Amino acid sequence: MESSLHAMTPYAPAHINPPESTVVRTAELETLQTLVCEPARAGSLIAVVGDPGSGKTHLLAALVRHRYSSERPAIVYRHSPGQDADSYSPLQSALSHIPPPRSPDLPAENVARLRRWSASRGLLVLEDAHLASAATIGELTAIAAGKIRPRWDVVVSLRPRQTPMELAEAISLGVTFGHASRIELAPLTNEQVVALLSRPLTREIRPDDRNPFNLRALLALEQSRRQCQNSIVAPFEFAALVETQGLSATEHRVLQAAVVLRDHFDVELLSAVAELDHPQVSAAVRVLVQRDLLRPDGIGQGFSIRHDVLGTLLHRSMDPIWAKNAHRRAIGSLASRGLTSRELGFHLVHSLFRARPEELAQIVAAAWDVMELDVSEAISWLTTVTEWTSPTSAIGRKARLALVAALGNSGRMTESRALLFDIRRHQEDLHEADWADQVAFVSVIEGIASHDVQTLGLLGEQLDLPAARSSIAWPRMVFAHGLRMAMMIGTHDRQLIDAAVEVARRNGTDADICGLLAIRALASMQAGDFDAACTDASAAGDALSRCPERLVSQRLEYIFAVGLADLYLGRWSDARHHLGRGVATAYRSQRTFILPSLLVLLSEAERNLGLLRQARKSAQAAHHEAGTTSTLRWSQALALQSLSEVWLQPPGSGRARALAKQALSGHPQEPQMPLRGDVNGSASMAILSLAISAWLDGDPQHCVTLLLNEGRGAQLTGLPLMQRGRGWELLCAAGLDAGLPIAEWAARNEHHARAVSLPSHQAFALLSRGHVLRGTGRTADAAACYLEAATLFASVGMTIDQCYSLGLAAAALRSLGRASQAADLADLAAEIAGRRDARTLLDWLGRQAGQPSRTSRPDQPRPPDPVDSEILGALTRREREIAFLISSGMKRREIAERLTISIRTVDVHLTRIYRKTGLNSMVELALAVTRSTGTGQAEDQRPTLLFRTI
Repeated sequence: MESSLHAMTPYAPAHINPPESTVVRTAELETLQTLVCEPARAGSLIAVVGDPGSGKTHLLAALVRHRYSSERPAIVYRHSPGQDADSYSPLQSALSHIPPPRSPDLPAENVARLRRWSASRGLLVLEDAHLASAATIGELTAIAAGKIRPRWDVVVSLRPRQTPMELAEAISLGVTFGHASRIELAPLTNEQVVALLSRPLTREIRPDDRNPFNLRALLALEQSRRQCQNSIVAPFEFAALVETQGLSATEHRVLQAAVVLRDHFDVELLSAVAELDHPQVSAAVRVLVQRDLLRPDGIGQGFSIRHDVLGTLLHRSMDPIWAKNAHRRAIGSLASRGLTSRELGFHLVHSLFRARPEELAQIVAAAWDVMELDVSEAISWLTTVTEWTSPTSAIGRKARLALVAALGNSGRMTESRALLFDIRRHQEDLHEADWADQVAFVSVIEGIASHDVQTLGLLGEQLDLPAARSSIAWPRMVFAHGLRMAMMIGTHDRQLIDAAVEVARRNGTDADICGLLAIRALASMQAGDFDAACTDASAAGDALSRCPERLVSQRLEYIFAVGLADLYLGRWSDARHHLGRGVATAYRSQRTFILPSLLVLLSEAERNLGLLRQARKSAQAAHHEAGTTSTLRWSQALALQSLSEVWLQPPGSGRARALAKQALSGHPQEPQMPLRGDVNGSASMAILSLAISAWLDGDPQHCVTLLLNEGRGAQLTGLPLMQRGRGWELLCAAGLDAGLPIAEWAARNEHHARAVSLPSHQAFALLSRGHVLRGTGRTADAAACYLEAATLFASVGMTIDQCYSLGLAAAALRSLGRASQAADLADLAAEIAGRRDARTLLDWLGRQAGQPSRTSRPDQPRPPDPVDSEILGALTRREREIAFLISSGMKRREIAERLTISIRTVDVHLTRIYRKTGLNSMVELALAVTRSTGTGQAEDQRPTLLFRTI
């Protein structure tokens, strides 16, 4: 059967395929084109190997389109499961002898056209060749082993688990001896999947599954449930059924039993559910494993269906009565082994003949338990329960409240909020703890993900109840109200927060304590009491560290509040530590509603620490996770990418400017979304990136104009409070270059630093004062201000700002004729910037020191790469110990005293370390070890240590 290849999957309908021009595996395509165009007398076998969903069909389709566009021959043949062997061999064209030439009796132009065809070999593409007949497998084995030389190139796509052993061995030998080629396809990356799929599908992408077919099937299943149209899923059901072609009746029955059990089952369970003998089931399981429909799960002798999506699609095609009875048999068989919540809920949902209250209650309880592992499954179960119950019944109300939480955790804030208001219309007891808890939860989601205030009324209603403080949910309601006020820059009720903290302490709930302490820290900052804010933020971090992982996964909004407080207080390392834990937990527990916000805060912390590449990666992840579910964070993530690119991009590349303009334009689906005047500061960050880019490009006047317009005058009230110090410093730097009066801006910055009283803001005020002093001719005093600012930046780990300050000091010293000191400062700043790969910053530092651009000099030696784990592993235990002591800032004499050895012995160990790692100094060793370990404490110590070596 000859057929043309679909662009995505052999069984996907044409209307859901992306445009044919989309090619995501460009490197593999170039390799294929090189192989099929390589001059040779005969063809060869080229195997494209990859698991389902790795893009084999997409790659081969691109190859065939390229062949057709260049008018070269190509034949495509797809093998299907259970295909009967016949006399026709698809390899006949590739193996047949070339007919003897004869005189053409065609016009000259047609003869010329044929010559181009004859100059290149033909191409035979065999898709899913692992399903071919035994005769075809034998021919392919002979070609791979070099026993047969085809006159055409034969490209086959194979699944590694289903490829016959003899063919796999022949391909391996053929690759070794040059008779065949093999292209391994790794799983698609997030970027490749996004390029293939439409934007709404990107929120379904998870690290453990990037199969485009599965993602499309999930979307179709969701649309089918919402629109009650089974036809939407029909193409995917057909694709799943095609996988089962050729199975016997017994094998079909065993596969259906496996679909019922889904995962972690053995032959004994299959026998009970399928109602077949043990030998029959064992034989069928062997066939199903060979067909890659079942896979060993690595737990004892158990098996699992290949993928949950495949199981869901096959389950829809089963006889419903048989399926319900099979699920009942599964419950009976599993009861003796101990049913898990997931197993009980899954089998109960699919075996409901009538609405039994006790079974519905069990499903709701199981949904709560499974929500941390699979929120989509929980939503499906709870939706089923709501269809069987009324909103006024006790079980119906509990199911709907649980569904509110599940929808909110999955990022479907609008649906969760709508269901909450629907419950309120039927809610009689407003003092119910579950109801109050969900009101607080949805209000938090609304505040984190949007500007909406629709649930604030419900939250205020709960807080105003006479007996509100006696509810166990009262501390969480106070937290939700405080977080909403912080996000809206509203006025906090300090007495209410203090009372809630005391209640949480009496209850002994560390999670509530850490969340409320973070809110109190934000309230203290609003009141100008930064010492109290630091105390509360530290206590909140300690309480968070004591919380078990399960509790943290249920209260990720507390991590958001703690991270926000740490960022406002300039505690970058603490913020990165807590937010990193929150991001990992959110991914693991599928709390997608908060992922974009946590990633945005993490990117901000990493950027301030000078970890530009990590900050850019976090911002890109936030942009991906935001998708269409959080348009607010979508713009903010772009703005943060832009700020990371300002110093990271190659000089003059314009990437930062393009990202900033995209952030200012807003989300494509909501172009009128407001970006200004709130704690998120999306527009302000984008404007700041544009202003820095304009100043670096030599247009300081435009930089000043951008900042004054966005800040609504010299007061910069349009910028968030924590960004104003940086804004005034940039105004002074650009104004100095433009010849504008800057004394007023510097004075405002110093007044702001006294009010905020944080090291980073004091450092920006010092830079502003240095610009004023430099403008009035007091260059030596300006250099002192710049160096003092660099010290403050180093004390809080802001390495990029430290380099910037050192560059300004180097320029000031050079203008005073102190070239040696200027060069030393510039070299130190360049060393730090080079470790961060800040190419634009390196270029700017070179200009400040009067040196050629460090990024464009071919003779400039590049700093050695950081020590990786393999090199560290090559060191002895004593050498590793000395390397880590060096990275902590200890000197040779201190190390000798610490280890009770001589300084000479320390020097010998250092010499061996340098020889093994390729490094040349203690500074390089400290930097390399710090980078390789990746510890937040080492990152913070590095700039301080470097600055003290001046």
